[in-house]
Amino acid sequence: MVIAVILWVIVGLVLIYSVVPNLLTRVFHMFAVRTGERESSVYLTFDDGPDEKYTPGLLDALNAAGIRATFFVIADKAARHPEIIQRMLEDGHDVQIHGLTHAFVPLLSPFQAIAQIRRSAEILKEHFGLKAVFYRPTWGLLNLTTLMYAWFASCRVITWSIMVGDWRNTDSDTLLLRIQRRLQEKSVIVLHDSDETPGAEQGAPLNVIELIPKLGIAARTKGLEFRTMQEWR
Repeated sequence: MVIAVILWVIVGLVLIYSVVPNLLTRVFHMFAVRTGERESSVYLTFDDGPDEKYTPGLLDALNAAGIRATFFVIADKAARHPEIIQRMLEDGHDVQIHGLTHAFVPLLSPFQAIAQIRRSAEILKEHFGLKAVFYRPTWGLLNLTTLMYAWFASCRVITWSIMVGDWRNTDSDTLLLRIQRRLQEKSVIVLHDSDETPGAEQGAPLNVIELIPKLGIAARTKGLEFRTMQEWR
């Protein structure tokens, strides 16, 4: 009987720590930014970079299309490729926190979970003079510690309203159709500029790069203006 009670307590604590925060943010859309607030605006965001193979080409495409985006970066990778982050900033893009590494946050200890935000913020500040105000957890998943610490650190958690499976090798026309079906003002679109994350298919970001000019035309045809997350409201 005592063992059964202990097991139920453990299960309950795990649910509260690792599952409930994700139900609140991903299912009930609480405690997290999912869309922007400015009318006639759309917010294009990228996860998992910077990537030396793909991000420079993506920046070329964004510049040619006249699109400013928000990059949620892996801080360890940002420290290894400062020239890419500097170019993002010079091109008028926004740089925010995705994590110190691409860890599965629900299974991290409280200390490890806090480090994903705290250390990332320190790296962006020390290397680039940035004060991060948004945090998108890796895999879009968090735990109770990250949810509370993000609030304590005045760093808003952000998810998305449009995701189209671009981490798989999917041609740009198909990606565009998937976005167009759901595209409306205040949408937050998430795409990826790296294929190093587990589950990503090699070369998939090349399709994203090819998508950019088409996405720019499609959004502007609907009267939408691209903004960064710094301009979300």
